[in-house]
Amino acid sequence: MNSAKRLAHISRQLEIHGAVNIAELAEQLNVTPKTIRLDLRKMEEMELVERVHGGAILPQDSNGVFRIKSRRQTNLREKEAIAELALKYIESNDILILDGGSTPQIMAQRLDNIPITLLTNDLLVAGEVLNKHNITLYLTGGRLSDHRQEGVYTLFGRDAEAVLGKYQVNKLFLGVTALHFEQGLMVYSEDVAETKKAMIRAADQVICLLDYSKFHRQAFLPFAGLDEIDVIITDDRISQEDREFLTQKGIKVEVAQTNRELDKSS
Repeated sequence: MNSAKRLAHISRQLEIHGAVNIAELAEQLNVTPKTIRLDLRKMEEMELVERVHGGAILPQDSNGVFRIKSRRQTNLREKEAIAELALKYIESNDILILDGGSTPQIMAQRLDNIPITLLTNDLLVAGEVLNKHNITLYLTGGRLSDHRQEGVYTLFGRDAEAVLGKYQVNKLFLGVTALHFEQGLMVYSEDVAETKKAMIRAADQVICLLDYSKFHRQAFLPFAGLDEIDVIITDDRISQEDREFLTQKGIKVEVAQTNRELDKSS
């Protein structure tokens, strides 16, 4: 089993139990305890775990990639603002992909009942447009996420990739786990990474949706470089330095206003 798959396994165990034991992981993965210690050290360097004697735990007040359910509930104001701004990119008769995740789901909730073709790998996104009869809806198919207990209903795997390979769309609204300026766009699962790669190949324009808490973070797997992104829509916490860096890379940066300054002054 390669490093990425080991890290994904460790992440699942952390989600379920909140802590992991080196000896148990070594037995589960059929590797040496030394290999597990190196994996945990790498994860600690990415601020995804806190090592303790004999194993590791999720860091206190973790803002890492593991707690999916809590992640979906954080930065809601920013996600709503990003979704609202992203909607301006959708026009009648568009053919588009809405990736899985909380921000695309908000987009689907607020999407007008206009004639478009929408392809998604997220059952929650699909559910939001079921009664919008002008929208032609396609699902990718594929294997359903193992994280259903955390409220994740995305589809991925070879079947999803095969469907995505059949189509060419105008626009992709893409979600990510982390954005690292050197590594690019990153996620925690190899299967998810391959599905997102297939989405990018299918799209004329790649529009990346991510709140600023995901900037300068790392997950396990890079799946796209900055040169594959056309637009980033983020929130108004982004620094001017970061905006200029991305603009120099040829990426259009759209900033969604969250009215935080109004809150401070009231």
